[in-house]
Amino acid sequence: MATDGLSNRPWLLVPGTLCTRAVFDGFLDALGVAYSARTYVTLDRPSIDDYRVDFDGLADNTIVCGFSLGAIVTAHFADRLTAERLILFGLNPIADDPAKAPSRHALAQDVTAKGGAAALKPRLSDVFGPDPDTTRAAVCQMADETAALIGAQTQLALSRPGALPALERSALPVLVATGTRDQSAPIAQGRAAAQSAPNGQFHPLDGLGHFALMENPDACAKVVKRWHEAHNEHV
Repeated sequence: MATDGLSNRPWLLVPGTLCTRAVFDGFLDALGVAYSARTYVTLDRPSIDDYRVDFDGLADNTIVCGFSLGAIVTAHFADRLTAERLILFGLNPIADDPAKAPSRHALAQDVTAKGGAAALKPRLSDVFGPDPDTTRAAVCQMADETAALIGAQTQLALSRPGALPALERSALPVLVATGTRDQSAPIAQGRAAAQSAPNGQFHPLDGLGHFALMENPDACAKVVKRWHEAHNEHV
Protein backbone atom coordinates (compact mmCIF):
# COMPACT_ATOMS: atom_id res chain seq x y z
CA MET A 1 0.00 0.00 0.00
CA ALA A 2 1.29 3.45 -0.91
CA THR A 3 2.33 5.60 2.04
CA ASP A 4 3.77 8.65 0.24
CA GLY A 5 0.93 10.84 1.45
CA LEU A 6 1.73 9.83 5.01
CA SER A 7 5.51 9.53 5.04
CA ASN A 8 6.31 12.80 3.31
CA ARG A 9 4.21 15.02 5.58
CA PRO A 10 5.15 16.73 8.85
CA TRP A 11 3.62 14.99 11.88
CA LEU A 12 2.63 16.57 15.19
CA LEU A 13 2.41 13.89 17.88
CA VAL A 14 0.89 14.06 21.35
CA PRO A 15 1.64 11.15 23.74
CA GLY A 16 -0.51 10.14 26.70
CA THR A 17 -0.16 10.03 30.47
CA LEU A 18 3.27 8.80 31.58
CA CYS A 19 4.23 8.27 27.93
CA THR A 20 7.22 9.40 25.92
CA ARG A 21 7.52 9.74 22.16
CA ALA A 22 8.40 6.03 22.17
CA VAL A 23 4.69 5.21 22.17
CA PHE A 24 4.62 6.26 18.50
CA ASP A 25 7.99 4.94 17.33
CA GLY A 26 7.06 1.55 15.91
CA PHE A 27 3.92 2.93 14.27
CA LEU A 28 5.76 5.79 12.58
CA ASP A 29 8.59 3.51 11.52
CA ALA A 30 6.04 1.21 9.87
CA LEU A 31 4.68 4.21 7.95
CA GLY A 32 8.16 5.30 6.91
CA VAL A 33 7.93 8.70 8.61
CA ALA A 34 11.38 10.28 8.90
CA TYR A 35 12.59 11.27 12.37
CA SER A 36 13.07 14.82 11.12
CA ALA A 37 9.34 15.00 10.27
CA ARG A 38 8.24 14.15 13.81
CA THR A 39 7.42 16.95 16.26
CA TYR A 40 6.16 16.12 19.75
CA VAL A 41 4.02 17.92 22.31
CA THR A 42 4.93 17.30 25.94
CA LEU A 43 1.99 17.06 28.35
CA ASP A 44 3.56 19.22 31.03
CA ARG A 45 0.81 21.82 31.57
CA PRO A 46 -2.35 21.42 33.67
CA SER A 47 -5.17 22.74 31.45
CA ILE A 48 -6.39 22.28 27.87
CA ASP A 49 -6.01 25.98 27.07
CA ASP A 50 -2.30 25.78 27.88
CA TYR A 51 -1.79 23.78 24.67
CA ARG A 52 -3.26 26.26 22.18
CA VAL A 53 0.22 27.43 21.26
CA ASP A 54 1.18 23.90 20.17
CA PHE A 55 -1.68 23.64 17.67
CA ASP A 56 -1.73 27.17 16.25
CA GLY A 57 -0.10 27.94 12.92
CA LEU A 58 0.52 24.40 11.69
CA ALA A 59 1.41 23.83 8.05
CA ASP A 60 -1.72 22.79 6.19
CA ASN A 61 -0.16 19.44 5.20
CA THR A 62 0.51 18.43 8.82
CA ILE A 63 -0.85 15.15 10.14
CA VAL A 64 -1.78 15.47 13.81
CA CYS A 65 -1.86 12.29 15.90
CA GLY A 66 -2.65 11.83 19.57
CA PHE A 67 -2.76 8.89 21.97
CA SER A 68 -4.92 8.53 25.11
CA LEU A 69 -4.69 11.79 27.10
CA GLY A 70 -2.78 13.20 24.14
CA ALA A 71 -5.68 12.24 21.88
CA ILE A 72 -8.06 14.00 24.26
CA VAL A 73 -6.01 17.20 24.19
CA THR A 74 -5.73 17.01 20.41
CA ALA A 75 -9.47 16.43 19.94
CA HIS A 76 -10.23 19.65 21.81
CA PHE A 77 -8.52 21.58 19.01
CA ALA A 78 -10.09 19.63 16.14
CA ASP A 79 -12.14 22.63 15.02
CA ARG A 80 -9.23 25.05 14.80
CA LEU A 81 -6.40 23.01 13.30
CA THR A 82 -4.81 24.09 10.03
CA ALA A 83 -3.79 20.52 9.27
CA GLU A 84 -4.40 17.86 6.67
CA ARG A 85 -5.93 15.19 8.87
CA LEU A 86 -6.35 14.04 12.45
CA ILE A 87 -5.63 10.58 13.88
CA LEU A 88 -6.68 9.67 17.44
CA PHE A 89 -5.80 6.43 19.24
CA GLY A 90 -7.46 5.32 22.48
CA LEU A 91 -9.68 8.40 22.73
CA ASN A 92 -12.24 9.10 25.44
CA PRO A 93 -14.02 12.29 24.26
CA ILE A 94 -16.17 12.63 27.39
CA ALA A 95 -15.29 14.93 30.30
CA ASP A 96 -13.55 13.07 33.11
CA ASP A 97 -15.77 11.25 35.58
CA PRO A 98 -15.39 12.95 39.00
CA ALA A 99 -15.46 9.49 40.57
CA LYS A 100 -12.02 8.88 39.07
CA ALA A 101 -10.44 11.73 41.02
CA PRO A 102 -9.36 9.68 44.08
CA SER A 103 -7.66 7.03 41.96
CA ARG A 104 -5.96 9.67 39.79
CA HIS A 105 -4.61 11.46 42.86
CA ALA A 106 -3.49 8.17 44.39
CA LEU A 107 -1.55 7.31 41.23
CA ALA A 108 0.11 10.72 41.22
CA GLN A 109 1.11 10.32 44.85
CA ASP A 110 2.56 6.87 44.24
CA VAL A 111 4.45 8.02 41.15
CA THR A 112 6.01 10.83 43.16
CA ALA A 113 6.89 8.55 46.06
CA LYS A 114 7.90 5.34 44.26
CA GLY A 115 8.62 6.24 40.65
CA GLY A 116 6.56 5.76 37.53
CA ALA A 117 7.11 2.05 36.90
CA ALA A 118 6.54 0.96 40.48
CA ALA A 119 3.34 2.98 40.70
CA LEU A 120 2.00 1.89 37.31
CA LYS A 121 2.73 -1.84 37.38
CA PRO A 122 -0.11 -2.87 39.73
CA ARG A 123 -2.52 -0.55 37.91
CA LEU A 124 -1.59 -1.33 34.32
CA SER A 125 -4.48 -2.62 32.24
CA ASP A 126 -4.09 -5.89 30.35
CA VAL A 127 -1.61 -5.78 27.48
CA PHE A 128 -2.11 -7.76 24.28
CA GLY A 129 -0.40 -8.26 20.94
CA PRO A 130 2.40 -10.62 19.85
CA ASP A 131 4.77 -9.80 22.74
CA PRO A 132 2.87 -8.40 25.72
CA ASP A 133 5.79 -8.78 28.15
CA THR A 134 8.02 -6.57 26.03
CA THR A 135 5.24 -4.03 25.61
CA ARG A 136 4.55 -4.00 29.33
CA ALA A 137 8.23 -3.40 30.10
CA ALA A 138 8.36 -0.56 27.57
CA VAL A 139 5.27 1.07 29.06
CA CYS A 140 6.80 0.93 32.53
CA GLN A 141 10.05 2.40 31.23
CA MET A 142 8.12 5.32 29.76
CA ALA A 143 6.42 5.82 33.11
CA ASP A 144 9.78 6.10 34.86
CA GLU A 145 11.04 8.60 32.29
CA THR A 146 7.97 10.85 32.60
CA ALA A 147 7.27 10.59 36.33
CA ALA A 148 7.98 14.29 36.86
CA LEU A 149 5.02 15.18 34.61
CA ILE A 150 2.36 13.32 36.59
CA GLY A 151 1.17 16.34 38.59
CA ALA A 152 0.35 18.42 35.52
CA GLN A 153 -1.08 15.40 33.69
CA THR A 154 -3.36 14.55 36.61
CA GLN A 155 -4.78 18.07 36.72
CA LEU A 156 -5.16 18.04 32.95
CA ALA A 157 -7.12 14.79 33.03
CA LEU A 158 -9.36 15.94 35.87
CA SER A 159 -10.13 19.41 34.50
CA ARG A 160 -10.66 18.72 30.80
CA PRO A 161 -14.11 19.35 29.31
CA GLY A 162 -15.67 17.04 26.75
CA ALA A 163 -14.18 17.09 23.24
CA LEU A 164 -17.30 16.20 21.24
CA PRO A 165 -18.30 19.81 20.47
CA ALA A 166 -14.90 20.51 18.88
CA LEU A 167 -15.09 17.31 16.86
CA GLU A 168 -18.60 18.22 15.68
CA ARG A 169 -17.26 21.53 14.32
CA SER A 170 -14.20 20.01 12.65
CA ALA A 171 -13.89 20.01 8.86
CA LEU A 172 -10.86 17.70 8.92
CA PRO A 173 -10.79 14.02 8.00
CA VAL A 174 -10.70 12.36 11.43
CA LEU A 175 -9.73 8.77 12.16
CA VAL A 176 -10.43 7.32 15.60
CA ALA A 177 -8.88 3.89 16.26
CA THR A 178 -9.41 1.89 19.44
CA GLY A 179 -8.37 -1.60 20.50
CA THR A 180 -11.32 -3.96 20.88
CA ARG A 181 -9.88 -4.97 24.27
CA ASP A 182 -9.17 -1.43 25.44
CA GLN A 183 -10.21 -1.23 29.08
CA SER A 184 -9.32 2.44 29.53
CA ALA A 185 -11.12 3.92 26.52
CA PRO A 186 -13.74 1.40 25.34
CA ILE A 187 -14.62 1.25 21.67
CA ALA A 188 -18.04 2.82 22.28
CA GLN A 189 -16.28 6.04 23.23
CA GLY A 190 -14.09 6.00 20.13
CA ARG A 191 -17.06 5.26 17.91
CA ALA A 192 -19.02 8.15 19.44
CA ALA A 193 -16.10 10.50 18.79
CA ALA A 194 -15.79 9.45 15.15
CA GLN A 195 -19.54 9.70 14.57
CA SER A 196 -19.61 13.22 15.95
CA ALA A 197 -17.08 14.47 13.36
CA PRO A 198 -18.64 15.32 9.96
CA ASN A 199 -15.73 13.63 8.19
CA GLY A 200 -14.92 11.06 10.87
CA GLN A 201 -14.33 7.33 10.67
CA PHE A 202 -13.93 4.74 13.41
CA HIS A 203 -11.74 1.64 13.11
CA PRO A 204 -11.56 -1.08 15.77
CA LEU A 205 -8.12 -2.62 16.31
CA ASP A 206 -8.98 -6.28 16.64
CA GLY A 207 -7.59 -8.04 19.69
CA LEU A 208 -5.55 -5.09 20.94
CA GLY A 209 -5.76 -3.07 24.13
CA HIS A 210 -5.16 0.51 25.20
CA PHE A 211 -1.51 0.43 24.16
CA ALA A 212 -2.34 -0.86 20.67
CA LEU A 213 0.28 1.44 19.15
CA MET A 214 2.98 -0.50 20.99
CA GLU A 215 1.25 -3.89 21.11
CA ASN A 216 1.10 -4.13 17.32
CA PRO A 217 2.39 -1.02 15.54
CA ASP A 218 2.21 -2.71 12.12
CA ALA A 219 -1.52 -3.40 12.54
CA CYS A 220 -2.11 0.22 13.53
CA ALA A 221 -0.12 1.43 10.53
CA LYS A 222 -2.17 -0.77 8.17
CA VAL A 223 -5.42 0.71 9.45
CA VAL A 224 -4.12 4.24 8.91
CA LYS A 225 -2.83 3.40 5.40
CA ARG A 226 -6.19 1.95 4.37
CA TRP A 227 -8.04 4.96 5.72
CA HIS A 228 -5.65 7.33 3.97
CA GLU A 229 -6.04 5.52 0.64
CA ALA A 230 -9.83 5.27 0.92
CA HIS A 231 -10.13 8.96 1.73
CA ASN A 232 -7.91 9.95 -1.20
CA GLU A 233 -10.10 7.92 -3.57
CA HIS A 234 -13.05 10.15 -2.70
CA VAL A 235 -11.41 13.55 -3.00
